[in-house]
Amino acid sequence: MARPLVVAHRALTPRAVENARSAIGLAAASGADLIELDIRLTLDRQPVVFHDAFLHRSTRARGWVRLWPSFLLNRIPLRDSSNADRVLSVKAVLREFPDGVQPALHLKDRAALGSVLQSIRRHGQPDRTWLWLENPRDVHAATRRLPGLRVTLLRPAGWTPANRQRYFEEAQWVGAAGISVPWGVVDEGLLRHAHSHHLLVFSRLERMGDVGRLAGLGLDGIITDDPRAVVEGLAALPPT
Repeated sequence: MARPLVVAHRALTPRAVENARSAIGLAAASGADLIELDIRLTLDRQPVVFHDAFLHRSTRARGWVRLWPSFLLNRIPLRDSSNADRVLSVKAVLREFPDGVQPALHLKDRAALGSVLQSIRRHGQPDRTWLWLENPRDVHAATRRLPGLRVTLLRPAGWTPANRQRYFEEAQWVGAAGISVPWGVVDEGLLRHAHSHHLLVFSRLERMGDVGRLAGLGLDGIITDDPRAVVEGLAALPPT
């Protein structure tokens, strides 16, 4: 049985600050294989690591991320961080990314695609980088511009297991390497179906008690806020 990839959601571990420089190191030390980071675009069209469209939840600043220039955003401290973390640029993340773990850049703003691809080409390693995208056209564009890149096509709004055939076919056609599905619908049939389209299946952890069963069925990636707990849970499974 191949061990599922462990994905640190927003670079989180217990007590870490999401999407922070210090969180990336903690997630890597916790055994994560991929570290998911959210990406938005600034006023001067520079990609930064930030989840929300507004600043106020994660910082003490106000306003839209897209209305702030990058040189000011990069000076803003993240709320609740004790490590002097500030809003990160994508190029800084890629330059400093830990060895042995891969970034999974989740674009929250479609307009960021071009600048993110440029940053990956200049500052990162395309063959060890994932993009998580929500639009099939963006997946196609990304894989054409950087052929070594691996891309997950996230499920569309309103997706249900009943229309998975269309989702899987579209993902394969545009060159995606992976797809995402809700935890509660993962079963042997769905995994077999996705694998027949040469797609890895990622799902966000809901119940630790399911990890062994779904790993045994062939789930490819587990998205979690506590990568160490998942790594330890997988290590405790009996060999097959």
